[in-house]
Parts: sequence; structure tokens; C-alpha cells
Amino acid sequence: MEVGNYGLHWDGNIAWLIQGRGGNNFVGVKAQVPFRATGGMCNHLVPSAAPIPDRIHWEMWQKVADDPLVKAMLPLPAPPGRNVFYVNDPYDDLGYYLNTLSRLSSPIKPVVKPAWMFKVRDLERELHTTNIQPLVLVQADQKCQPLVDTIGKLALYTPRTVVITGKPEVVARTPIQRITSDIRSTDISDLMTLPMENLGALLIRRHARREDINAPLESREDRRNRQIRERSKK
Repeated sequence: MEVGNYGLHWDGNIAWLIQGRGGNNFVGVKAQVPFRATGGMCNHLVPSAAPIPDRIHWEMWQKVADDPLVKAMLPLPAPPGRNVFYVNDPYDDLGYYLNTLSRLSSPIKPVVKPAWMFKVRDLERELHTTNIQPLVLVQADQKCQPLVDTIGKLALYTPRTVVITGKPEVVARTPIQRITSDIRSTDISDLMTLPMENLGALLIRRHARREDINAPLESREDRRNRQIRERSKK
């Protein structure tokens, strides 16, 4: 089956992660990948079999997990019309945070780009490429208003999340959501030391299994006991 974008796609109760190197599921089903993306080149290579992060890393992640900007940057599908966000960044000091958070989707090429360098004619292609990797446009000002307006219109039917940052004077019309963030209160060096690629893979895996993405990590003993209980029920 052809699909118009890379990312997560559901075949009944099974979610498949479709990337440039094929696809895989997260429940151990041995089957041929039922989807083939036609969205051009794929810009993410999520390590689907990545080790579960250390509990210390997970606890550090949980300190920022509820921040609206962090939520916008998650490598998870968002419904069309609810997948575009604007953040005031008058001093252009969010760049390091955005580049660090973008690693959640394991980008091959950077996804954080100046809005003033982006062309309106490129938008539709970019917004159809994937549903798990946000496009981040920074340094938006009043001259970028036509670009921002077009993104808002396209967001009603395109799968890709877009995060725009820039001057407060830029108008964020519906369906664009203007959000605020306290991420600057987190030391950027602390954030940069987190294994973002592994964290992102864990979040995708939990979403694909319909699990609580913010649930505490199991200890090795807890995991072993759960597996024993599950085997005993078979």
C-alpha cells in the first residue's frame, strides 16, 4: 500500500515505522511491511531497536516533558490542524534548545532552519514528507507573515508538525497555536547530555504500543517479573 509520507502508519492494531531503509513494527510481528512511502527522501533514521535509556536520564527528561515546546517537538503524529505552533523568541536564543530537541526524531539533515530562507513554494513538499519529525523555522518576523499564513492553511491537511519561532509581532492565525515555554530555565548543557535519539525511539515505541509515553521506566527486576507473569498466562 502506498502512503504519502514517512513516519508511523497503522495496519489494523499494528503500527509500522516507515523510514528510508524500509519499515518495522514494535510488537515483534514477522511480516512484510505493508506500506511504501512516496514522499521523496526520508530525513529520519530512528534507531527502533535502541536500548532503553537509563533511569537517571529518564528522570531528567521528565523534568521538561510537560513543557509545551517540548511536547510540540515530540516525534509523534499530531492531527492535521493541531500540528503548528508559534513561540515568541524576540532575542533568538532558543536555537540550541530546538536543535537539541530535534534529535528526538534522529534527523539525517538539520530540521531547524531560518524562516526567512524558506520558500513558500517548498512548503507543501516539506509538510508531506513525514508525520514524526517536526520542521522548525526560526527568526520569523513580519516579512515572513505570508509564509506563516501559508503554513497555517496547509496544516489543515498535511501530516508534518511545524514549530515556528520569532518576533512577537508575527500574527499566528488559527489553526496555529501560540504557545509559551519555560525551557530556558533548564541548563542547556543538561539537556544536551540526554540521549535524545534513544528517548525519541522509546516515545515512538510506547506510542506504537498504545502505552503511556510518560510512564516510569521498569527496573530490570520489574521487567523480568512482568515477563514471567505474561508467560504464565499463556
